[in-house]
Amino acid sequence: MATSNKIRLLPYGVSDFETIRIKNMYYVDKTMFLPSLEENKYQFFLRPRRFGKSLMLNMVAAYYDVAFKDKFESLFSGLWIGKNPTEERNKYMILKFNFSTIDPDKEKVQKSFDTYVKTIIYSFTEKYEALLPKETKEIVKAADNSNDAFTALISQVNFCDYHIYVIIDEYDNFVNTMLADSEHNYNELTHGDGFFRFFFNNLKAATTENAAAVARILISGVTPLTLSDVTSGFNIGKNISTRGKFNSLVGFTETEFRQMLEYYRDATGVFHHTVDELIEITKPWYDNNCFCTDSVNDDRMYNSDMALYFIDFYIANGGHLPTEMVDDNIKTDYNKMTKLIRFEKSFGDKTSLIQRVTSDGQIYAQIKTTFSLDELTSYENLVSLMYYMGLLSIGRHEIGRTLLIIPNATVNQQYFGSMKRCYDNLLSWKTDENILTDLGYNFAYDGEHEPFLRYVASCMTDNSSNADFGKYGEAFVKGFMLSHIGTNTTFFTTYTEKELGHGYSDIYIEPRLGTPYAYVIELKYVPHKSSDADIDQKLSEARLQLPKYITDKRLKDQAAQKGWNLIGIIMVFNGWELARYEVI
Repeated sequence: MATSNKIRLLPYGVSDFETIRIKNMYYVDKTMFLPSLEENKYQFFLRPRRFGKSLMLNMVAAYYDVAFKDKFESLFSGLWIGKNPTEERNKYMILKFNFSTIDPDKEKVQKSFDTYVKTIIYSFTEKYEALLPKETKEIVKAADNSNDAFTALISQVNFCDYHIYVIIDEYDNFVNTMLADSEHNYNELTHGDGFFRFFFNNLKAATTENAAAVARILISGVTPLTLSDVTSGFNIGKNISTRGKFNSLVGFTETEFRQMLEYYRDATGVFHHTVDELIEITKPWYDNNCFCTDSVNDDRMYNSDMALYFIDFYIANGGHLPTEMVDDNIKTDYNKMTKLIRFEKSFGDKTSLIQRVTSDGQIYAQIKTTFSLDELTSYENLVSLMYYMGLLSIGRHEIGRTLLIIPNATVNQQYFGSMKRCYDNLLSWKTDENILTDLGYNFAYDGEHEPFLRYVASCMTDNSSNADFGKYGEAFVKGFMLSHIGTNTTFFTTYTEKELGHGYSDIYIEPRLGTPYAYVIELKYVPHKSSDADIDQKLSEARLQLPKYITDKRLKDQAAQKGWNLIGIIMVFNGWELARYEVI
């Protein structure tokens, strides 16, 4: 281990457990979960991207690897498991795959998979050559393909004193990429005689013989979709993803994140904010992830990649906050994931899940642990897919159903962006980004709200002659306003259904980076060509509701403390046309 008087390096972008420990990087101890992971021999663990799954798997591999037996003290000294080792430490030969390296191109995927798997198996025989029968390496090398190589390896391990622990990282990475582009290509891969399905057949077979060569399996990925579609080939694994004891296996609790901030505050001396202030700044963006219904009252989880991104930027820039709170890597991941929600085919209709979630910030459903591609037309299966991808999180659990919420502003931005792309595809009018940027700046810093909001509203009005207009309603209008506000004002964090004054505001726009104006918008809607009396009735309702929101004690105290100008705005739409605009 490096000397303790050096500042620990921040492991941003590093998932190699051995490197983190040897290079004296900061490590959030997750080794106390190892005894629980030993309770099941074959298991799946699913979490959204960028939550630290790869680092967790590499830690597991280092702990159980017989080849790392002499490194146990250097790798695990000072950690929980170093003081509480189990009988199974350093007991297995580790066969570890990372399927994110597979080329998802339809024409290349099978060859890429075959070459990669065969290479990993051959490397395994080199690493454990002293433990395997002497002819193993040559037998594996002579195999024509990866399946033959795997079969040959298993036959040789049966004559060995050690068993295999198979670890698969990002098992569905390349498969999800293929699915995002083509359902047909996905089905060819996971059904019938697809090579990927055959891989799991062979893996299962290696667990079923007496004194089976494969003693343990731990597979990690994002969704159970691929697992379900290859399930007849591999149905022995337990999905531990929604068990409360594993809620904080990856990601950071607030306590863990706070301890990290405190360490770098003391070690670097560059902090311009207190730790409490940094928690307040980051919590709305990175926190509030809950993955298990029986953990709703426990610590909610920070996305570890985003937390590390923030600290890395903050230190590198001498204690100044990032202008962009979302890591570009995260944006790329969410863009890929939202492609999978194209199975939500009802955008524009009152039944659209995307519009409902974006507008309401929540949705009720029962989380499904298994579902196939053919079953994604089901409401609860699609909502469950969004949950596994991290686009929804558990807010509250009730008998028979779960309240799923948008966990934080980072995910909210992905919804706003996805919604905006949907509107752009559906409507003939496209907003001018240059106009939005200029008006948005004045909206943020000069309090010129009416030009900005009226411009956004006018982009809908131009479509009022659309023949299909009658099927669009309040959620459509609210979603349009939310998506265009949320994606074009970098000076704010935009919320929907924010709890204020014992109610829920339609749109709350909270300042950041010194922006002096905060807005609470009450949005009302009446069907196209409604009477003036109907419009005025909605205006009267809004006049009663909005004062309760802008006089919320917590909001007023926050505004006074930070010097915000708090402005309440009523917008009443007659169909797509803005009929009333009033400031309180």
